[in-house]
Amino acid sequence: MSDRPFLVLGLFQDADKLVHGIRALKSTYGDKLEAYTPYPIHGIEKELGIPKSHVGKIVLALGLSGLTLALGFQSWVFTTDYQIQFGGKPYFSWASFVPIVFEVTVLLACIVGAVFGMLVLVNKLPHYSHPILSSRSMPKITRDRFALAVSVDTAEDAARAEAALRQAGAPETEVVHGTDEIGSGPLLPLKPVLATVIICVLAGLGTWHLQRLWNKLPLISIMDEQTKVLPFRANAFYPDGQSMRPLVPGTVSRSAEYAAWTTPEEAGQMLVNPLSADSLTLAKGRRGYETHCLVCHGQLGDGTKLLSDKYTGAPANLHQARLKEAPDGHLFAVVTAGKNTMAGYGKDIPAADRWAIVHYVRVLQRALDASDADVQAAQAVAAAAPVAQGGSH
Repeated sequence: MSDRPFLVLGLFQDADKLVHGIRALKSTYGDKLEAYTPYPIHGIEKELGIPKSHVGKIVLALGLSGLTLALGFQSWVFTTDYQIQFGGKPYFSWASFVPIVFEVTVLLACIVGAVFGMLVLVNKLPHYSHPILSSRSMPKITRDRFALAVSVDTAEDAARAEAALRQAGAPETEVVHGTDEIGSGPLLPLKPVLATVIICVLAGLGTWHLQRLWNKLPLISIMDEQTKVLPFRANAFYPDGQSMRPLVPGTVSRSAEYAAWTTPEEAGQMLVNPLSADSLTLAKGRRGYETHCLVCHGQLGDGTKLLSDKYTGAPANLHQARLKEAPDGHLFAVVTAGKNTMAGYGKDIPAADRWAIVHYVRVLQRALDASDADVQAAQAVAAAAPVAQGGSH
């Protein structure tokens, strides 16, 4: 250790006397003052004139970097690189990204930003050569004494600082010799990195060696021994002894159509046809009618079945007054759930196609008993239709 005086320590009995000493010497020594205490003292940085630490800015920058990295990576994976549907959620389901975003943000902000930012960038560690660590006062500072340090360059400065500290109320003083220089050379900036690498290598080798000694020691035994139920296996937990449980009453699949109505009359009051009666809808409804309905209700919907007489059912005549006056929801409910001997087509025909069939039934009803207005409208449509090229008139 160098014989050059480095600093002078003055030990105080409590924090209030330390703050009083700082105020007494601040005008003389300014930024040459530093305090060492066994526990943090609120406001002492302001008394010493120490600027606000940059650790907060480092933590904020790395935290935002972690948030951006995690959110951007997950967004790219699930929307572009590997699209997977989870429970009908959109590809960019930001709520499901939150756990990973939180973990990466905390990892970079706390571990990298706070720990390494404070140790390496702010405190310049690893650096173990500070002279105060080997001073006589260090054991007292770590217990119950409050030290005020004055940086000095010569023995004369040390003598004046010692006298000033005693005059400010320090009952004990000590002149600390040495230097805080950490050396020089091209490898100096790499010392923290090299120290971290060495620690990681030693930790890895130690773990590998322990695994060789106790290779049968389970690391996460709870996951290996967790209670679980396999399909088609007996299970004494339930009274019926079965592991596969029936569905809860009222359970429906995600793709199932929920029906709040129970009768066609209720459906007529609750449901409204969501489709417009355009040409595409009527064409789709005609295909659906001819595929599923025509064989029983007939080409015109008048109940003239195409089946043999061995079929004793009596298909409804769709032109009777009560069905003409029934709301669209009533007809939709009959097509969906069936009625009398007619089976329901809710599982076989999509809802949009069932509504299209209802539109086509309305066309059949009006076509068989068309009013003068319907005839005039049909003639107007025919007159506006383009004439085929090449034919004679």
